[in-house]
Amino acid sequence: MGTRKTGVYRERAERRRRTQGTGEARGDGWQRTEADEQLLRLATRYSTLTLHQAAYACWGGRIEAARRRVRLMAEAGLLRRSAEVRWAGTVVWTTERGARVAGVGLGAPHPPGERLLHRLALADVGLRLEAQGHTVLAEREVRTAEAAPGRAAELLADLGVPVVHEGTRGEPLLAVRAGARAVHWPDLLLVLPGEGVAAVEVELTAKTPGSLRQILRAYGQARRRVLYLATAPVVRQLQGRPGPAGQWTDGVAQDVGLLPSGGPDPGTGGLLRVRPFAAVDPAVDRQAARHAQRR
Repeated sequence: MGTRKTGVYRERAERRRRTQGTGEARGDGWQRTEADEQLLRLATRYSTLTLHQAAYACWGGRIEAARRRVRLMAEAGLLRRSAEVRWAGTVVWTTERGARVAGVGLGAPHPPGERLLHRLALADVGLRLEAQGHTVLAEREVRTAEAAPGRAAELLADLGVPVVHEGTRGEPLLAVRAGARAVHWPDLLLVLPGEGVAAVEVELTAKTPGSLRQILRAYGQARRRVLYLATAPVVRQLQGRPGPAGQWTDGVAQDVGLLPSGGPDPGTGGLLRVRPFAAVDPAVDRQAARHAQRR
């Protein structure tokens, strides 16, 4: 019985590969659901998702439901999937065809490479914020909007965000200027209707103090609120730590004036917030902790 069932599955999969049915037209052999289309949108916007993240965002945490639907969409040429990185399990991203079906104005993302952990960590934070009812722009959306003249201002207006200036040629609205020529792209943007936007930075590995200082100064000069979600070493680098005699050793954020001297983030206002990184996907959470310890 098991061999016969496996043969039926393979026959159906081969039929879907031959007909390239997208689940949209009669005769495709399956019907695409709203949850399927939501996954295509998320996998295009955030570039890569784990199966756990897909289940959390689209199927109420039901892993097997996510596994079945991912298999159908992979066989139909809408998704690519890989289980080559052991700690991550199955990860998925859209094909060009899947990105067109997603309809979010982005092409297919590049396959995940050595920055897989960071990509998945960003997706995890974005999915959690969206589940809480927030509107989030992924870095791909920010870069695409900034690339077209006037598009960033139009996007903010559509989202109910007041635009202070329309921007000049080469001057970003969603990113921040970091020095005379460089632009710093936020990992995520949190939209605050009627107020503006706040940057979200997910830092798993400590940067050089000079690099971190430049980014923080860029946010300070732009008067852009920013939330850092970071592993323990980066939290210490940002806001300092207690010294051996109990006195507080300031971090980079105090050096540039984004946190008051003499203690950690007090949570009383200002442009900068520093919080520990935690992921919905346990595998991403564990790997982030391991990565921070190795570094």
